Amino acid sequence: MLRGLLFAFALCFAAAGQAQVFEGRPVAAFDTQLLDGKALPGTALQGKAVLVVFWATWCPSCQRELPELQKLYEKHRAKGFEILALSVDADRFTVEEFWKDHDYSFPVAMNSSAQAKVFGQVRGTPTLYLIDRKGVLRMARVGGMGLKELEARLKPLL
Repeated sequence: MLRGLLFAFALCFAAAGQAQVFEGRPVAAFDTQLLDGKALPGTALQGKAVLVVFWATWCPSCQRELPELQKLYEKHRAKGFEILALSVDADRFTVEEFWKDHDYSFPVAMNSSAQAKVFGQVRGTPTLYLIDRKGVLRMARVGGMGLKELEARLKPLL
């Protein structure tokens, strides 16, 4: 009996540690340590439409999508759009080298416990979270998304 209660408690505790955001609900602000060493406070993203992208250097879909995201970023950044790319790679050096080899200008960081508290466990790459200016999640998607469809979802939020 006691063993069963302890197991149930452990399951509840583990579930509480795995946050998950839902469309239509606010996303908690979180601070991020960027690859370049600078801090990106969660407050810096407030009032902006934000696309959080979980990606990996070894992900073919991510490699195809990142240049499209750069185009979208350049086109809409002045209107209050921001992208935060969070790598799920195990090796920071690999991510740094990948980022240096490409001309992406949006912020990049390693996925960390701060993001896991907000978004929970990443189940695939790329994973996209589109957040409106009020901090409400408007789209959550695992897997690639075409530029036109993503831009169509973004435009009403600008």
